Amino acid sequence: MNRRRFPTNHNTPRSRAEGISLAPILFFVSVVNSCLGVFMLLPALIDYVDGSSDYAAFLVCALGTLFVGAGLAIATNDKQQRINQNETLLLLPITWVIACLVCALPFMLSDLHLSLTDAVFEAVSGLTNTGSTVIVGLDDAPRGVLFWRFLLMWIGGFGVVTIAVLALPFLRIGGLQLFSLDLSPSSAKFVPRMVEVVTQIGLIYAALTALCAVCYWLAGMSSFDAIGHAMTSLATGGYSSHDSGIGFFNSPAIEWIAVVFMTLGAMPFGLYIVAIHGRPEALYRDQQVRLFLGIILASMLLITAWRMVHFDIGLLQALREGAFVTVATITTTGFTGYDYSSWGGFTESLAFLLMLIGGCTGSTVGGIKVFRVYIMLQSLRGQIHRQIFPHGTFRVTFNGETIADAVRVGVATYFFVYLLMLAFLCLAISATGLPFSESLGAAATSLGNVGPGLGPNSGPCCTFKEFPDTAKWLMSFGMLAGRLEILILIIPLSRFFWRN
Repeated sequence: MNRRRFPTNHNTPRSRAEGISLAPILFFVSVVNSCLGVFMLLPALIDYVDGSSDYAAFLVCALGTLFVGAGLAIATNDKQQRINQNETLLLLPITWVIACLVCALPFMLSDLHLSLTDAVFEAVSGLTNTGSTVIVGLDDAPRGVLFWRFLLMWIGGFGVVTIAVLALPFLRIGGLQLFSLDLSPSSAKFVPRMVEVVTQIGLIYAALTALCAVCYWLAGMSSFDAIGHAMTSLATGGYSSHDSGIGFFNSPAIEWIAVVFMTLGAMPFGLYIVAIHGRPEALYRDQQVRLFLGIILASMLLITAWRMVHFDIGLLQALREGAFVTVATITTTGFTGYDYSSWGGFTESLAFLLMLIGGCTGSTVGGIKVFRVYIMLQSLRGQIHRQIFPHGTFRVTFNGETIADAVRVGVATYFFVYLLMLAFLCLAISATGLPFSESLGAAATSLGNVGPGLGPNSGPCCTFKEFPDTAKWLMSFGMLAGRLEILILIIPLSRFFWRN
């Protein structure tokens, strides 16, 4: 694999202390946005075939994005460049922010005529796999816009998995250095090179999406709905082509299919690579996966029992509702199927906790992540044992390996930063005039990349259309912060990052 190395030319613009060069960053950003321009041609084609005038909006955006992106890529291309750690910390937030702005353009120029605030909110929600929306009337919207929303989530999901597997462990964010891949050619372990890892993740992602689409189609969805909902199920995003979401189809089979593939999308994709290379036992032996499935089972049974006792619902229906709500929430997919906000405070409180937890590290989901919850529980267990047996020696382990202090400190720090950011967003959103429950729900759903909020006006049955513009910008910031593990977004804002 050709490696991009720094040129020996000392005229390359760099920070003396950090060695930051803009050229490789601009090159990467331009390539990503050129790809987005190519993807815009797909909804343009769909609208052209359907006879919708929106095809012109997508075509203009595609050509403009391609022209600027390709031109910048040619101007900044240098095969001798290599991106270092500090440049990666700057590259990731810049790429996501610019991509979100570019992807917002079709929403503004299409027949929807969304405002800048609403267009950016919709694009950020799509690319970060959040699923919150400000659009009402999806059932009558042009198919090109609907497919663009599906495509944003699918592209974002692949980007999230790639970052989670390759970039975050390298940057040692929140204790994720434990998941670092050894990409050296001399490695004795099964770890392919970087390009091979990305390729295999892409193939697995595409194969699961195709399988999900076939299952949806066999269960009664149209071809368009089956493909679109498959894309958002694997991406654990939750966008739909109908205002009522999955509930539009009123099909138990479709709901169970969604439960299965949302769960698969929330599992570590790195383990899928290991499984297809002859070690399928890695999936069910992984302690993170076991805890994740255990939380799903326990929450599902609690909601099932609650529905049966307090609402006189039959076992099968209550079990289906409990499974769908649990999985849609903990996987941060946020598919609309049932309005659990009307089921009482217990269900809504449980849903809030599931929003915070999220799914597995190395998947498409948001939230704190089950791995960090597992490490914190193990640390708590060790601390209790040390209090009881002060002279004993106790280890914190994960999959049989001792967890280094640096990993535990990283996990604990991330927990603190996550809760601090949640409190900040809640306070800031409430300052716009929204009540506490709505503000807390908006903060939690944006930071956890979940989708629905809490309360009667922004819960599973509602949109964020009526939220103040300031609240929407705050939520957009929260979505990006949650998707970039918070620290990646705020580290470049620190003066120490730029200090000479």
